[in-house]
Amino acid sequence: MAAEETESVPPEQIEDGDVICDQLGKRWLTVSEITVDDNHVFAFYGGGPDDRMAFEESELVRRRSH
Repeated sequence: MAAEETESVPPEQIEDGDVICDQLGKRWLTVSEITVDDNHVFAFYGGGPDDRMAFEESELVRRRSH
């Protein structure tokens, strides 16, 4: 089995449908909604009730390569 290709990108490059890494939950999340608050904190939501991750503008997000 081939190694999975990933890349680290700023949160503003994440789009609906991207699959991103939840380091704390040790899982992958398919993004279905994105919000950005006044403090430039990006929140990414998936399909489940606990599917939420937040990143500050200065952090990098690990996603599966397109």
